Order: sequence, then structure tokens, then C-alpha cells
Amino acid sequence: MKLLSLRAQNFRNLTNLELSFDKPVSAFVGNNAQGKTNILEAITLLAFGKSLRSNSEKSLRKIGTDFFRVEGAARDESGENLKIEIAAAEAKTFKLNGKHTTASRLVGNFPVVSFAPEDLNLLLLSPNLRRRYLDILLSQTSRKYLLALNSYSKALKNRNALLARIGENLAKEDELEFWDVELARHGSLIGKLRAGFLEFAEQPLMNNFQKISNEGKILSARIANFRGEEISEEKYLANLAKMRAQDLRFANTNYGIHRADLIFKLEDEPLAENGSRGEIRSTILALKFVELEFLKNKLEEKPVLLLDDVFSELDASRQKSLMQLILNHQIFITTTKIAHLDLIAEKEVWEVKNGSVKKI
Repeated sequence: MKLLSLRAQNFRNLTNLELSFDKPVSAFVGNNAQGKTNILEAITLLAFGKSLRSNSEKSLRKIGTDFFRVEGAARDESGENLKIEIAAAEAKTFKLNGKHTTASRLVGNFPVVSFAPEDLNLLLLSPNLRRRYLDILLSQTSRKYLLALNSYSKALKNRNALLARIGENLAKEDELEFWDVELARHGSLIGKLRAGFLEFAEQPLMNNFQKISNEGKILSARIANFRGEEISEEKYLANLAKMRAQDLRFANTNYGIHRADLIFKLEDEPLAENGSRGEIRSTILALKFVELEFLKNKLEEKPVLLLDDVFSELDASRQKSLMQLILNHQIFITTTKIAHLDLIAEKEVWEVKNGSVKKI
């Protein structure tokens, strides 16, 4: 996949951005809070129909305006052109090749992999971030996954609300059976697709880690805290039944894929607890490369890669490893120091200042 052009109007601090891209690497240089990340966010919007940085649509509009628009033209591996348009005033609208569509149908047409400094803490912070990582990745490769995820979220919300009503004697316990079936149906599919990604990732994750870290240690990943990782509908229902008394007590669903965690181990020891900072960063880099290969394998398209000021967070050795492994993709980079781009031969560079972009 190659992004040919990008337009953004009233998006964040970008009043009227118009860019076309000719080189494999496009770099945006400038001080912090000038709008570099906003450009990458606009590209991400083309992939998902929503921001991965904010749940507030209003925050995406430039202050003092009542709408925003983002448009992108791309070309896939087969040479087919793709045009994506997203506009938001009172409501958000989506167009794919000139035809109105939905956000869920937009996802997967323009695959991207994003890498930002906060990703370096993926292993150390809340399990919710790791579940979100899997959801973002798998939603791009499987519409079934995205639909199941949306249905699961609705069922979980309704089941928890019902648990609260039962606790107030406003509903009966047997009403839970309907939502148990819904959770089991969608949750088991989500669990199976997550397990499929980890099966794909097993060998390349370890190989990439060893290349980046220059260590021969064995790195592995698995889904944990899922009470045995049972993912069949029958076992899912059985486990919900086992946990029902606790669920009723706390008015909350305590079993399911929404409780799962993605655990990394190095030499069979928890990486988050025992790994060095360098080993953790090598793991995240290794995971991002697996993500690129997974999307390429499933979609038969090379995803576009977005690197948001990650060079300042990596030492020289890991910077070099990063560039060696990704230069066959179209890349968009932000950085505060133009010297970080010295490793890249074929590139075009823009200076970003107060939302304005000028080619250097």
C-alpha cells in the first residue's frame, strides 16, 4: 500500500494541509506541539475512521471551527487506486472511492502500523492497553473480529447492567442466559483469532528479538488471565456459569476475553518484571515487525508504517535495527532532530511549525 496524497482541513491545528508523497520515506521535523503527530493521526484516521488518540470527535476539530475533513488517495499492490474521505460536522461521514460507507467497512482497506513512544510502555502498563493492541491489529485483518468485538462490548455492557438490576430485585437471574450465550458466541471467536495471531507470531517474534537485542534468549508470548484460555463456546458458557455467584455479588462479569492479558516471557520469566529496559524495547520493536508481516500475510498488502518520534527513545543500535527491517515499507516519520534521519537515503522532509508545513 502506498499513500499518494493527504489533505486535512480544520483537523487539530492543521487548517488546510495538502501533501503529495513521492519517496519511500516522508519525514516531518519540528519542535514539540507544532502539529507533526497530527499529520500521522490524520493518516491513522484513514485506516480506522476514528482517532486512536482521542475518543472525543470535538477535540479533532480545530478550535473555533465546526467541522473537519481528511482525505487520502492511495494505491494498493495490484495498482488499484483507493480514495478515502472522512468529514465531521454534526455527524461523521465516510466515503470509500466516492461511495458512502461505514467506519467498520472502512477498516482493513488501508492498513497501517503505528509506533509511538508510549508503545515502549506497552508491556509495563495496564492489560487493557495490550488487549487494545490486539483489537486494533486484528480488526484490520478480519471483519468478523471487528463485528464480534463490537457485539461482545454491547453484550458485556447489557449483562453488567442486568447484574445490577438483579441485585436491586428488578430482574430475574435466568435472564442472564441470553447474554451468556451472546458473550460465549462472540468471545470464543475473538479468543480463537487472538490465539491465531500468537501462533503466527511465535517464531518471528523470537527471531526478531534476537536480531535486535543481539541476545540468544528465548522470547515468547501467550494469552493469560483467561482462566485456562478456554475458547470454545461450550467451555466459555461453563465458566460463565461457574463465576455467576461472584458476578451477582459484585454486579460485574468476571470471566471473559475482556479480562485476558498478553504476557511476554524471556527465558520463561515474566519480561515486564525481570527484563531490562533494553530487552523490553527490543521486544516492542520485534512485535512491531511481526505486526507488519502479519498484516502483509493476511491482507496481501504491505501496510504503511507511522513512526512518531521514536528515534529519540532508541539507542543507535536499535535505530539501525529498526531501519534495516522496515525500509521496504512506505514510512512516515516525525522527529524533533533532522540528524535522526541520517540513516535514511531516499526521503523527503518537511518542516512543521504551528500547523504549517514547508518542504525542506
